This record gives sequence, C-alpha cells and structure tokens, in this order.
Amino acid sequence: MAEKNFVGIRYILAQALILILIVSIPLHFYIESELENSDFKDSAELQLYAKKVANRIYKFSNSNEKEFYFPRSNIFTSAIYNKNDNVIFSLLKNKVDIPNANTFVIDSQRYLKVRLKENVFGASTLIVSKKITHAKMVQNVFAILMVIAFLVLLASFFIIKQSLEPHKRFNLYLENFIKDAMHELKTPIGVILLNLDGLDSIYENNKMIKRAKSALKNMVVVYEDLEFFVRKNVAEHPKTDIDISKLCQERIEFFMDLLNSKEIKVEQNIENNLHVNFSKLELSRVIDNTISNAIKYSKNKTKIEITLKQKKDNIVLIIKDEGKGIEDTKKIFDRYYRGDKISGGFGIGLSIVKNICDKNGVHVEVHSSLKKGSSFLFYFVPRNKI
Repeated sequence: MAEKNFVGIRYILAQALILILIVSIPLHFYIESELENSDFKDSAELQLYAKKVANRIYKFSNSNEKEFYFPRSNIFTSAIYNKNDNVIFSLLKNKVDIPNANTFVIDSQRYLKVRLKENVFGASTLIVSKKITHAKMVQNVFAILMVIAFLVLLASFFIIKQSLEPHKRFNLYLENFIKDAMHELKTPIGVILLNLDGLDSIYENNKMIKRAKSALKNMVVVYEDLEFFVRKNVAEHPKTDIDISKLCQERIEFFMDLLNSKEIKVEQNIENNLHVNFSKLELSRVIDNTISNAIKYSKNKTKIEITLKQKKDNIVLIIKDEGKGIEDTKKIFDRYYRGDKISGGFGIGLSIVKNICDKNGVHVEVHSSLKKGSSFLFYFVPRNKI
C-alpha cells in the first residue's frame, strides 16, 4: 500500500512539473515582452512630458510674464540644471547626479535627460522622472494563471472521469461477482455443516469429522464477514432489544468445535439477563470476530476467558486469551491488517468490529502483552440507559 501511494505521489509530482514547464515557457516570453513594452512606453511618455516642460520654459522665456509656474504632475517629476549641473529648481524626490547617459534608472525610478535651448533661467539640462511599476503586468499574469489553472482543472476532471470509467465498470463487475459467488456458497456451506453435525452425532469423537467441522466453521466466520462487508452499505440492520447474555452463550457454543480441536478451555463469567439495543447481525459480527481471533492466535491447551457483566453505566464484554499477543494494538483495526500470514484470513474481521462499534457508540479497549495474551474490552450502553 505504501509503495502504491509513493508511485501515486510521484505521478502527481511529474504531472505538476510538466504543467509548470508548459505554463512557465509562454509566461516567460510574455513577461519579457511586457517588460520591453513597459520600457518603451515609459520612455515615450517621459519624452512627451519633457517636451511639454521644455515648451513651457521656452514660452515663458519669449513672453513678458513675470511669474513662472513650473509644471507639476501626479505621475512625473522634473528638475532643471545649469551648465555646471547645479540644481536651479527640482521637484525630484531624491537628489540625482546627472550621468552621461540620456536615460537611466535609479531606485525603481526611470529618468530622461534632455538638453535645453537657451532660456531665461539659464537652464541647460532638464531631467524628468517616472516611477517604474509593473502592477498591470502582474494583474495580467495572475489572470492568465487563473484561466490556465481553471482550464487544467477542467481538463483534469474530464481526463480523470474518463480514466475511472473502466475501474468503475470493473469494480461493479467484481462486486456483482462476489455477491453471486457468496449467494452460491451459502447453500452448500449450510448443507455441509448440517451433514457434518449429523455424522458427528452418529460417529462420536471422530477426529476427522471434528476437524472438518472446525475448518468449516472457520470458513463460516470468513463468509459472514465478507457478506457483511459487501452488503454493509446496502442492507439495513435495524436495532432491536437483544439479550446479549444469551447471544454470547450461543456464539460460544457455535465455536465449541474449534475450541475442542485446539483443546482450548473456555471460562465463562456471563451475567444473565443483560440487554442492549443493537442489530443482532452486527452484534454477532463483533462477538464472532473477537472469539475467532482469540482462538486463531491461541496455542493449544490454553484458556480463553469470556466475561460479561454490568459495570456502573455500562455492560462490559471482556474476551481474554493466552495467545501470542499483539505487537501493535493501534494497527489491528486497520482493514487488511493481519498479525501474521500463517493464521490466514483477509484481515477485515477486526476492521468490521471497529466500524460497528464506532457506529453504535461502543467504546473498545485492547490490552496485550507479547507471549502472554490479549484482552478485548467492549463497553455497551444498556438498553434501559438509551
């Protein structure tokens, strides 16, 4: 599973990298083009403004006016210098040393230097300035990225949808196949179990028959888990008043062949007449899977303790074994997790147990020591407390 996730992450990263390359190449050329256009536009605007200021100076020089109002602008600033490059008048925000170049940039400000004709102020040089801004370009880039992202998401949606169609059809086919197969298996399993019970009553203490019965009952537990797993989102499991004391005794009796085949003793401490509001099918899955696992991971000639008691505001079911113990109690409820591959199973039993308990508000505790055994504790709400 971890390897599949890693492959999936690598695939997503590769797709993201390809997308970044596809988007970045045209964006790179667009930004370069916009920067060149911005430089050209700024230069043209500075030249127009410089011409405007120079014309005002020449006009005043050729007139009889006594006061001169130096042109001002919210976009441009300007200054005039004498032939020694000393400031005559300046609206520039910062002091500027006049370079030899006609255009130059200092601190995000673009400057244009213009030589003036003779005038009344004795000014020989005009400097005009404008702040360099790429706000519009940034807005355009952002808008382009948003459009590309939307188109990519739209395309990805349709691609993923199309690519998932075969998987959906396969999953539907597989689900129908499992349902049909389980339907076909149910009758022969019941017939075999019934006939084995009959043979067991005729040939008492026949080890071959008892081994066959215990193996078949193992199969029944797996079958019922698969049936519940397949139908859990389709079939309804209505809650009723369940005598959990009686149900525990019935399920222990069901597993007696398995217990006897491994010579495991069962110590029952079951209080009578304890009731819960629960689905019988779901409650049976909880009890069956827990007992089945206790038997599966217990050594021969050991003991399993099954306790059912009223404890304050809860009915507590405790199933304790003397088995091999659990290395990681946090993983045992994960789907498809198995303590070992030798004991068999699909690894869905305890996952089903946890889902049922979470659905019905049953608190679960697991205590385990390696080579000493495990205890599963289930805290049910009594029927009269609901």
